[in-house]
Amino acid sequence: MPEHRSTLVLFARAPVPGLVKTRLAAVLEAEGAARLYRAFLEDAARVYAGPEWASALYADGDFDEPTLAGIFAGPWRREKQEGEDLGARLIGAFEKERARGAEAVLAVGSDHPALPRRSLRDLFRAVESGDDAAVIPARDGGYCAIALSSRTPPEALFRRIPWSTDATLSATLDSARRAGLRVAIGDAAYDVDRPEDLGRLATDLASRDPDEADYPSATAAALARIAPELLA
Repeated sequence: MPEHRSTLVLFARAPVPGLVKTRLAAVLEAEGAARLYRAFLEDAARVYAGPEWASALYADGDFDEPTLAGIFAGPWRREKQEGEDLGARLIGAFEKERARGAEAVLAVGSDHPALPRRSLRDLFRAVESGDDAAVIPARDGGYCAIALSSRTPPEALFRRIPWSTDATLSATLDSARRAGLRVAIGDAAYDVDRPEDLGRLATDLASRDPDEADYPSATAAALARIAPELLA
């Protein structure tokens, strides 16, 4: 049984050129896109780790892949995503963490390296304070992170959702309403998936204090090496 009542689950994959951030490869090439994604993971491993919650990487593929094993060492625990689609994989992760004793569980993706830690803390607080679920919307119509309380069945939110579309969030919220669930909605954030998202990321980094504990320093350094013109 975990020492923590809450668990953060990070969904990610190994940073293999040609298999990650393929839309960014149009401007960064495959190697550059993979290098930037690796920096996303390095920041996530540092910023999303405890001590307020337990932290588990759920890998798409081999969770002992050398790069993932190196980035997500202790206090991270590594698991494998199980299921045919994202909904099934989310359900499996939530159920597995609950079986380990977690009460509140939060799932976050690996596509938004500048997501402040306080935003995740707010999701945990919402479900620990009475909301059934809490979500950080993404500006593309999906969401960056979602937390569920221990009484909320993940099937109610993750079945029959059009994943990776501009209707992902609205369909999820419709499912929540049909199930009579109360959902807290946080401030919108963004994913870094498309070439136009790189400018948004550069602007965001420029507005942040590099001395902040959750500043995505690995991402900033990688972007400066790969696309210095964006930071000029």
